[in-house]
Amino acid sequence: VEVYPSSFKPLEWTLPHRADNACFAKLICDRGNGLRVLGVHLLGPDAGEVLQGFALALKLGCTKHDFDRTVGIHPTVAEELVGLSVTKRSGADPRKTGC
Repeated sequence: VEVYPSSFKPLEWTLPHRADNACFAKLICDRGNGLRVLGVHLLGPDAGEVLQGFALALKLGCTKHDFDRTVGIHPTVAEELVGLSVTKRSGADPRKTGC
């Protein structure tokens, strides 16, 4: 299993000056099966609606590469899911800073 986590501040929270890194996204992928996406976690504004948009892709066996080639709906937290690059296994800090 390969996990791509991210802690971030959504673009829509920039002007109201809400807390940094108050949202979380994670892709869980099968390393032995071409990084097929096994699950998606999302905590943030409109998460339910955003995840519903990805549900069909998961049912059809999408991969991390498919996510990487997708343009996220702007301005929503969906943009974060299609730009994940840090793996938990790498030990790098998954927190995003700035825009």
